[in-house]
Formats: sequence, C-alpha cells, structure tokens
Amino acid sequence: MPITVLPLPGEALDSWFEAIAYRLRTPLSEVLPALGLARRVEAGDCRRDIPARWAILLRDHEAVGISHATGVNVEALHAMTLAHFDGRAVKIKRETRQVSRWHLWGRQAGSRFCPDCLAETKGRWKLGWRLGWMFACLDHNRLLVDTCPQCGQVPWRRLHQQRYVPEPGRCAVPDQRGGRGRSHQRCGHPLSETTSRQLEPTHTLLRAQKLLAETAEHDSAGFCIYASAPQSFSALEALADLRALSSRLLVDAADSGLANVLPHDTREIYEGVKGVLPEVTGTVPARRSLTAPVQAIGIAAALQVLGQADVHAAGRELRHLVAAADPSETLKRLTGFHRMHGITPLLSAVQLTAQEPMLRPSDQLRYRLPAFLPSRPSPRGGRAEQRLHKIPSCFWPGWSVLLSPPQGAYSRTLRPCLSASLALVGTRDDLRVITRRLGNVTTRQMTSKVLQLLHAQGHWAVVSAALVRLADYLDAHEVPIDHQRRRMLDYTDLLTEARWQQICEDASVHPGQGRRLTVARSTLFEQLSGLPAHLAPAHFAITRPMDRPHVNYFAAFLTPEVRDGMHRAGSDFLAQNGIDGEPLSWEPPTVIADGLGTAGHDLEKIDISRLHQMIRSPSMTTEQAARELGTSHEAVRVLLHRSPAPAQPRPRSRRRNDGEAMRIAKQAFPPDEFRRLYYAEHLGLRQIADLAGVSRNVTRRLAEHYGIEVREPNATGPRKGYVDGAWLREQYLVRGRTLADLGCEKGLSPTTMTRWAKLHGIPVTKVNGHTRPELAHLAAQAREAPEILRPAFTGPGAWDRLREFAAVSRYRTLKEAAEALGTHHTALITRVGRLRREIGHPLLTRATTAAPMKLTKIGEAVVAAIHAAGPRNQLDAAAEW
Repeated sequence: MPITVLPLPGEALDSWFEAIAYRLRTPLSEVLPALGLARRVEAGDCRRDIPARWAILLRDHEAVGISHATGVNVEALHAMTLAHFDGRAVKIKRETRQVSRWHLWGRQAGSRFCPDCLAETKGRWKLGWRLGWMFACLDHNRLLVDTCPQCGQVPWRRLHQQRYVPEPGRCAVPDQRGGRGRSHQRCGHPLSETTSRQLEPTHTLLRAQKLLAETAEHDSAGFCIYASAPQSFSALEALADLRALSSRLLVDAADSGLANVLPHDTREIYEGVKGVLPEVTGTVPARRSLTAPVQAIGIAAALQVLGQADVHAAGRELRHLVAAADPSETLKRLTGFHRMHGITPLLSAVQLTAQEPMLRPSDQLRYRLPAFLPSRPSPRGGRAEQRLHKIPSCFWPGWSVLLSPPQGAYSRTLRPCLSASLALVGTRDDLRVITRRLGNVTTRQMTSKVLQLLHAQGHWAVVSAALVRLADYLDAHEVPIDHQRRRMLDYTDLLTEARWQQICEDASVHPGQGRRLTVARSTLFEQLSGLPAHLAPAHFAITRPMDRPHVNYFAAFLTPEVRDGMHRAGSDFLAQNGIDGEPLSWEPPTVIADGLGTAGHDLEKIDISRLHQMIRSPSMTTEQAARELGTSHEAVRVLLHRSPAPAQPRPRSRRRNDGEAMRIAKQAFPPDEFRRLYYAEHLGLRQIADLAGVSRNVTRRLAEHYGIEVREPNATGPRKGYVDGAWLREQYLVRGRTLADLGCEKGLSPTTMTRWAKLHGIPVTKVNGHTRPELAHLAAQAREAPEILRPAFTGPGAWDRLREFAAVSRYRTLKEAAEALGTHHTALITRVGRLRREIGHPLLTRATTAAPMKLTKIGEAVVAAIHAAGPRNQLDAAAEW
C-alpha cells in the first residue's frame, strides 16, 4: 500500500481499517480489496464467509494477506480481533464468525467508548470496549459511555458505509432526520466531546474492572472464593458466575439490600441508576445490553458475594442481599441458579448455603451444606444402597458418644437415627426406604424429630459436619464389614450356655444365674449384627425396662479375659456362617472429625486407669463413675466394653464368688479322677473339696458339670452309679435291651435308668421300664445305619428327615427347597434344625445375597452317608408306620 498506518496497542481491527481509509481518503470498499479481503456486496455474503464485522475473527489466509499488504505481523493481527479473548472472556462461533450472546455478556455489535481515549488517539477504538463486561476505562479512571449523546444510538452497531470515507472519532450512525430511505448523512457528532463520570483511582468499580481484566488476561480465577477452592477455575468460568449472579441480583435484590451492601463510593452511582433498574425487572438482564453504570452496579454487588473468604460466608452475604419480608419470597429468589448456563459448582454451592436457614435438617444433609462445597444430590440413585452395606443399623458406639448432646440422650433412640441420617447424606432416596433397609430399627418420623431436636439444641453444626465427613469417607474407602449381610444372619445359636460357662471358667468369674448370659448374648449380638438388643432372638432379647440395670452392670462385670472369650465366640459364629476375614466390629477413625469440636464427650480424654480403679472399688456403679469423671454414662459403658477393667485378686475366702475355686477344682480333679474318687474310693463331695481346698458347693457344681449324679445331703442308701451316655445309647437303642435289664446290670432301678436316658437325650417310655414297639424298630434302624447317622434316630421318621435333608442340599436357599418339595418354609427350617441338634454339628451355611446355601464338612459327610445307604434306607422307611 502507498501509505501505511501502524495499529495502536489494543486497537480493534476494524478501527485500524477505518484509520487507513481515512489516511488514504479512500472509501472502505476500495481499501478492503487492497488488503486482500472481500467486500460485502449483498446480504447473503455471510454465507460465502464474508463477515459483516472483521473485528471478531480472521481466517489464517486473510491474516497472511493483510500482513503482506501492510507489513504487520500475523500474530498482531489476530490479537486485534475478539478471537484473542475466545475461551477466556467470550465465546465465538468460528464457523459463522459470530459472538455467542448466551455466554458471558457476548454482543454481536456495538461498542462502548472512553471520550478521553478517543481524544488522545484521534478517534481510534480499543478492542476491549467490545467486551460486554468492560464498563470502565482504567487509563482515565472513568466510566465508559454507551451511546452517542446526540442521536442516542450505540456506536459501531451498524457497519460504516463502505462507499464513503470514514471520519474517526465521529458518530457514523445514519442521520434519521433526513427522512426515510438510504441517508448519505451521518450523525457526525464528535464522540470525544462526550462527558462521562470520573472516578477516584481507588474507586470500588475501578478495582472491580481491574480484577476482571486481570482474570481474563491470565485465564485463571485466583481471587476470593476461587482461591480457596480445591480445584482451579478458568476466567471463562469465573466470568460466567459473575454474569449470572449480577444479572440475578439486578432482578431480585431488594432496594435496601443493595444500598446496604454496596461500598460508600458506589452508592451515589447506584442512586443515579436506581430508576433504571425497574426496567430490567421481570426479564433476564443477561439477555439484553445494560448500560455501563447499571452493569457496574451489578458486578460490584456480585463481587461483594463472591469476594468472601469461602462459600458459606458468600452464602450469608447473598441471603442478606435478596432477603424479603416473606421467607418464602426469599427462598424463591435464591432458587434457580443451578439452571443458568455455564455456572461453576462454587456459585451453585453459594446458592445452596444461602438457603440453609430455610431448609429442614434432613435437606441440609441431602445438599451436604456443612461440606466445603455443598452440592445437589445426583439424580442417579444407588449411593445410599451402597453406603448401607457399610453402616450398622445402630450408629457406631464411639461416634454416637462423640455426637450426643452434652446433656445426654437415649442411645437406643439416637443411634438408629444417626445411621439413617448418615445414609441420607447427598442422596435423593426416601427416608422410609432407608429405615426399612436398616432393619426397621427406627422410622422416618423419629429420624426427622431427632434431627430437629439436635438442630434446636445448638450442636447441629458439629453433628451435620461430622455426618457429611463420614459419608465422604465411606464413599471413598472400603469397609471391612458388610453390615447388610450381617443383618441377615440367624443369631439363634449365638453364644451357647456351654460356651459361656467355659468362658467364665477360663476367666475365673462366676457365670451368673442365667440373666448374665442373656446380657452377654445381647451384647455380642449388638457387636456382630449392628442391630439393637431388642431385635435379638426372643430368648435373649433385651425388651423389658427391668433388664436395663443388668445391661449397665455388665460393663463393670467385664474383664479382658471375658471380653476376649466373647470375641472368640463371635469369630467362631461368623466362621460357621461362612464369613471369614472380617473383624468382629469396626468404627471409622475419629480423626475424620478433627477440627470440628465435639457435641458430646471425647473418649480419648477420659482417664482410663482412673476409671478402672473406680469400677473395681466396692459399691461403685457406672453411673457414679460417670458423674465423678464428668462424662456421660454411655461414654463409660462404651469405654469399658472397649477396655474392660482387669479383675482384682480376691482373698481365698471369696474365691467361690468369682469362679477361681472352680478353676482350681477342675485343675485338681479331671473328669476321670473325679469319678474314681467318687465311685471307686467312695469319697463324699466334702472330702473331695477338702483335698482341693475349696467348698462343697464347688465340688457339687463340678460334679454337675461332669454329668455325675450326686446324692442329696443326708440321703441314705447306696450311692447311685454313673451311666455313660454312649454305652446306654448302644445298649438301649442299637442292641434293643430294656432299661430294666440294664438297671439290673448296673445295680440301679428302672426309674433311675430312665432319668439317665433322658439326661443323655435318649427317648424312653415310663411303663415298667420296657421299650415300645416303635422304639424297638428304631433300634433296629440305628444298628443298620452308618455311624454318623445314628444320633438322628431319636424317633419315628428318621429316614424321612435324612432323605429330605439330602434333597434340600441341592437347592440355593431353604425357601427355594421348601417350594420345590411342596412343604412350608418354617416347617422345613424346624426339621433341618432338629437334625442339626441331633447330629451335634452345623450342617448348612445359610444363603446370603452374595452366595447360595452350602453344606459344611459335617453336612457333606451326612449327605454322603445317606446316599451310601442306598435302597436299604428306603426299605426301612417303608416299614415305618
């Protein structure tokens, strides 16, 4: 080109084209072809990729042509278009070279301007003025101007007529005063003479404009809540939040709210534009061009919210801005942000935290409001179902103490409700479904009531934050216990009486009179199943208020030896039900709650050694110990179950009270030695007791433990002999001898032999000590049966039960077997249970949701023996009546 005009820093491309045309005194229609660009001739040129506005985007070949004609670098040419801000401050549709008006403050045409800049550069326009979020000039500290003061139109809204020489710095909008049709006249007003509001260098609006410019230039949001976020956000995301929030505030913010939140230096500008705000109310301001002062007020208000240290402070500020007299109207103003396009999770979290006082406690958990970044529940379900496998029906004891109110709470009510609340965090699941999956240990109404009480007592912040942290931990980590599977187990045979007696004897403590065993079973049931004690099997369920004191006393009764014995019994029970590799119990680490404080009592702060001393002192109850330690009774119980107090050595005179004498007697007199002294040497119980240094009652209990019939005190006559159970079964059932005959051999009466038979579980008749015909037939069957099956022949129908058990073993579940065999589910379970008791070992491992029912090793041997008997057992069964 004959004359070259260099572009100014930050100048728009079409402004540079205008300056070249003015310098050459040539219309744009002649300058564009000289630059290698096609000029527009008709409206359809955009379909031939001839843009209406060159300042949006240049193709590479166009930039090369301009560079060849002017000598300007290609990169500098691209920087003179809005494509330089694409993905950072605007969104451009590159196929059509259009700015998306749905992102940020995108605008297809028009430009604000600074009169001082136009005066200094003689009418050259900056590219930044085309950005929708530019409202102030940082060079001259003044607000930008939106329209020409003479014609009232937005500059650069329409293209300059290409057949006329442009005049930089003057309004090029066609003059409408000349009438209809094409007007050759332009407004021509010198825009550099326009007045705009001057701002102080430290003005709030200038600081806001500088922050937006730096964010767009560095393509990173590092201010305020974005700086504290766990992830980084781009400039486009932060500007989208500002656009959405400022638009919503201009529509919904109450007059008093904006006046109170805006800085003092901005209130005067706000008062000047306040009359314009009702014009945008009821519409979405982001879809229309706002004036620079109005947009500045909206962005300043939005930065008052997003400029807080975290999302919770930002939520409080937002709630203050849009507060209305009617809470429902305030809630209405706070909803809807998540439906706006392109906002970040941070702004959605701010909106949720702003609603916190208006949400129920259960909804606060659903939205995870105590979390650093609250969020809406995922529309896809399944999270609660997965989490329920990791949560016990009764909340973990240590955590329930940590989250209980300081004044105390009923643990049997609080713990199930906390478990249901934990499953509720971050989910859309119905609370009724959750409580049902937990085993109906609580109800939806009870859970909601407990959460409301916790909220009213002022400790909700700690409790809710702990629940959210626990839910996040469970979702991110594997848990060693499948509580859903444990809830399905059959606990009927948990901790048998014989096992409890053995545990107490090994620990040198008294086993109690039966109620202690009931409490021990219920305690172990709670640890294994996670269910409350009142849902245990009926024969050891704790349902009566009168049993509560015994439950409290059991914590003081426990010793490390008893606890270890119970844990071994629990592990054996799990192994019998096909659960290997799982610990007896497990709790999440309490470090999860670090920094939250505690609503209740911290177990780690209790002096355990002092507690042990207090518990072992005379007349000290767990309630008294809790009062002296300044903690709750539940905390003492939980701590004693975790770390029982060691048993104190007792004087010799009190050994009978704690089982130590029984242990000494057992060590001194094994079963064979005791029988020799009692039967062969004819020593009395007191004489045997004197040999071991124990009381007569101890040797009497030891004789009962060994199955030795003893003579009542002061009884006369010969001592009754001992009858071995295996010998009696062999002689009576297998060989068919009568009890009278066996009594003569032993020197005992038929009545005594009947008692011995009943003691060993052998069916007898009381008519003159003779067997009935069916028992004779039963004895014949037992003689012909394999040895492992003989204990099952305790009555008619033995082969039927055995064959039925062999058939049951082929199915996946007992229910499926009952349907296939045409019998009732409950009746089948009863018959299989009877066979298990007769054989003396578990025969089946019950089915779970993950695995079908299967035979134990003994069960496999029993089935093999049934099949080995073959047709013989069919003939025997046919002979039964």
